[in-house]
Amino acid sequence: MLTCRGMDFIRGTSRHQVQFSCLEDNISSDNAVRLLYVFVDHLDLSLLGISGTTHKGEGRPPYHPSLLLKLYLYGYLNRIRSSRKLERECYRNIEVRWLTGELTPNYHSIADFRKLHPKALKALFKLFVLFLKEQGLLGGELVAIDGSKFRAQNSKKNNCNQKKIDRHQQYIDNKTEAYLQELDEMDSQEDQEESLKIRKEKVEQELLKLKERKIKYNKLQEQLNQTKDTQISTVDADSRALPIHRTIIEVAYNVQSAVDAKHNLIVVCGTTNETDYIALAPMAVAAKETMETETLTVLADKGYHYGKGIHKCEQENITTLVAYKEHNNSSQKMQLDYYTQKFQYDKQKDTYTCPQGEVLTTTGNWHEKKREEGKVSYRFKKYRTSYCNDCPVKHLCTGRAKGGREIERSEYQEAVERNNQRVEEQKEVYRRRQAIVEHPFGTMKRSWGYSYTLLKGLQKVSGEMALIFLTYNIRRSISIVGVKELIARVKVWKPDYQKALCLIQTALITPVLRPIQESAFLRAAVMHFKWAA
Repeated sequence: MLTCRGMDFIRGTSRHQVQFSCLEDNISSDNAVRLLYVFVDHLDLSLLGISGTTHKGEGRPPYHPSLLLKLYLYGYLNRIRSSRKLERECYRNIEVRWLTGELTPNYHSIADFRKLHPKALKALFKLFVLFLKEQGLLGGELVAIDGSKFRAQNSKKNNCNQKKIDRHQQYIDNKTEAYLQELDEMDSQEDQEESLKIRKEKVEQELLKLKERKIKYNKLQEQLNQTKDTQISTVDADSRALPIHRTIIEVAYNVQSAVDAKHNLIVVCGTTNETDYIALAPMAVAAKETMETETLTVLADKGYHYGKGIHKCEQENITTLVAYKEHNNSSQKMQLDYYTQKFQYDKQKDTYTCPQGEVLTTTGNWHEKKREEGKVSYRFKKYRTSYCNDCPVKHLCTGRAKGGREIERSEYQEAVERNNQRVEEQKEVYRRRQAIVEHPFGTMKRSWGYSYTLLKGLQKVSGEMALIFLTYNIRRSISIVGVKELIARVKVWKPDYQKALCLIQTALITPVLRPIQESAFLRAAVMHFKWAA
């Protein structure tokens, strides 16, 4: 027994003391684990596409899917994502033992549940968003959109583009040529010493390795030739090398979110392997459909400033405040007074007037700007004037360009200009963007450590991201309302499964942001509802 002169310490209970208690006594009434239990048990998981394995009578019966869903929700809520770690928690964590009824599924069963139900996890996220809407926790007026890169299970070494393949092929050819030349020199020597023979064997082994590497990169070249993409990933085929910050590149997924301004709750999430600019309209429309509002204001940073997306938002009665980057034509060394925005456009005459008072006209012909996979991104007109040749300030206006000044006007320019004007007039509103949308990503990546995905493939990764966003919304709603109040509201809630399944049609899961192709899954769900009715 530990003692100290003149004082005593708080003593613990003997490990051999027999006690009479139950798990229920150890879980407080406001513990979040009680909310998870009530929430999952309140759901009909079969309507979300989650069904248990059929027991045929032989062998051990399967675990109920609700048990594994509760386990995952608890794990992600408490920064435990690994299936092996979740298995250990089933033995030693008193909250998990209470939640699972002291059942201990192995890590393989736990991992399979997350891997096999990505669509259901996305539908579950949508279902909880609908619950938040019914409870008045969503404002439905102002939404901020942003994306963040989550590292994929694919290293940069296992991601190749044409430049990297060419560099490796050149290196292999150079090394092969050097080794062959060395072999020729050794063969020409009359005295074949033992050390020379050993060196010759090593060179021949290196040549065999180079031959294998040559075959490997030839196969990669064939794969790259067969796809329209500019890069391939060999471990996770759907992942892509994406810019993280300036010159920093990571093989990752671009996860998008739309966050409601009232309580910083996420209303839409999606996963892509493309850049941000084409995600504005799909995310904004999905947010508007989810919250069922007539109008919506959307905030986004410069990465989303894309005329086609802004125009689409206007058509859907969505007001955008997307930050814009001024086109300063710095590459041509133009003076500030002769930037494109200094030219005045006349809508009736369809002409531009330069700072010198000369008029730039167009032939009226539309030209096409192509981006992804050679598809037409948008159309534009060109405006020129013959006065440029005799202009005294030509060197200030055209910079290094040999010809005269040329201005391109997009077919969506009017929508872009209206957006830019709103940004200038409503700067205080736009400044709220960071506080709204970057709060969730900061919590997930910095506080929780979820900066990477554990799964492979766009579908599975999108399911895991939906699970992360769902647990964020649960944690956030607990902070707003409290566990006891949420439990009371969940118990009287009537989930709209069909609506949740329909809303995941607008989720972002493909490189070009097309709707999810899950017609068979949805047809089965619709038939289930018809049968139940």
